[in-house]
Amino acid sequence: MTWTFPAPLCVFARAEIRREKYDAFKKLAQSVAFAYQQHPARLEWSAYATVAGPSLGVYVIIPLAGLGAMDEMVSLDRVMTDVYGSEGQAKLAEFQSCVLQMNTSVLNRIDLGLVPGPARAEPAPYLYYANIKVNPAGADRFLNGMRQVAALMPSAPFTMYGTFAGVTRVHAFAMGERIADLELVGKLQSRIASGYGEETGEQIWAGIHDGLEETETSILRHIGHQEP
Repeated sequence: MTWTFPAPLCVFARAEIRREKYDAFKKLAQSVAFAYQQHPARLEWSAYATVAGPSLGVYVIIPLAGLGAMDEMVSLDRVMTDVYGSEGQAKLAEFQSCVLQMNTSVLNRIDLGLVPGPARAEPAPYLYYANIKVNPAGADRFLNGMRQVAALMPSAPFTMYGTFAGVTRVHAFAMGERIADLELVGKLQSRIASGYGEETGEQIWAGIHDGLEETETSILRHIGHQEP
């Protein structure tokens, strides 16, 4: 099978787990994953946990070819009931009690001019994730700067999404086989300077940063997935 992320759209869920219930959450999450694996309504998803960044975070990505794919998605409570019967709702309630808070968004991919990477059979083992609040007044400079970065590295394993539904943010993902592969993010400024020259590079970098109001970054580790 071919893994479809980065897709044109995706459902992106971020959960903060209660510290005292983290071990219970991991066991219950296996029950939820098993239910989706057994259910006839196949749903492609990948899950990640925090290596560095906000602690006790779990992230789920559901790639979508189009918005209409959401009409075919079966709810979690339906999946749990179909697979576990009368025990399904009890398992789901226990699972949900482990979650301190959860935010779910529908994201649409921003065209940066990047060349699609080679097809993957499985999700990337590691992600560098940036949750970015962009100042509306500086949004054009920010996006133009990111497109100039993409022009330097058209095959980079990087993608960026805007928000179709949910809290308005820009979500950026860099993919790596190892944590060391994510180093490309830390070298962006030097890559811009070497590609465009020091003076122009500084202007591009300043334009990107001038558009930022708030940024939260994390390194995430793949912990599970299901093929479509």
